[in-house]
Amino acid sequence: MIATVNGTQIYYDVEGSGLVPDGHRMRERPALFVLHGGPGLDHTYFKPWLTPLTEVFQLVYVDHRGNGRSAAVDRATCRLPRMAADLEGLRTHLGLPPIAVLGHSYGGFLALTYATGYPDSVSMVFAVGTAASHRFYARAADVLEQRASPEQKELAPKLRQNQVRTEEALRHWWLTMLPLYFHRYDPAIGLQQVERMILNAETCAEVLADDLPNYDIENSLASVSAPTLVMVGRNDWVTPVSESELIVAGIPGSQLKVFEKSGHYPFIEENRDFVRVVVDFARRFRTSTQMP
Repeated sequence: MIATVNGTQIYYDVEGSGLVPDGHRMRERPALFVLHGGPGLDHTYFKPWLTPLTEVFQLVYVDHRGNGRSAAVDRATCRLPRMAADLEGLRTHLGLPPIAVLGHSYGGFLALTYATGYPDSVSMVFAVGTAASHRFYARAADVLEQRASPEQKELAPKLRQNQVRTEEALRHWWLTMLPLYFHRYDPAIGLQQVERMILNAETCAEVLADDLPNYDIENSLASVSAPTLVMVGRNDWVTPVSESELIVAGIPGSQLKVFEKSGHYPFIEENRDFVRVVVDFARRFRTSTQMP
């Protein structure tokens, strides 16, 4: 589905019913906007792993501007504040009250940017394997040096050095690097992830060169008023546990969950526990009219 918001067309896909029968009445399930990593990726790698969350949410998967099935744009507009405005535009386009957001990796940057910029529009935040500033990469580089293969050490920095400029090159980058992103890598799952996605190397290069170096919301985290759960895999190399601890220290009342047998994708590697933790957290903060 396509929504025209904020001067562009944003692709979104809805999973699960927003209105469910409950005895003699109907209940609304709140919307959860699901925000993918990257940049230059799309929402498909969440599927089917997040489907069980439809027990408590109506999922709205979003391809960020210039990514996936969303419209091509001037890549200079692919900036986190502009993307946060896109989310607000999509929320109002759909006529939704305050929404929950789940952001993974770069999508977590977007979720936190949205939650700090539009606190009255956010009912709940799930930040997965993410960080609050560009400084995460310097710390990740230390982990890379310890864990990566020689080929991965050589290839990893090329993404940030603007040397990965085609879809084919970006696909090769991910297939080579993905084993590092998991605690126990399953090549079949990794291949499915990469092959299913629409990759946009030019958007990736633009954002990494001109937007990510400016990303820093550490001093704004205190403005997040929604219940917040920060989740991370113990073996996450790119956004280590220390990054999640910084987020929790900055958001009043937020909680941290570390998945001990996961890397960057706890919703894949420890799927049952991940779903249970999210559902339990959501139900703890439900209202009588919002969630079954």
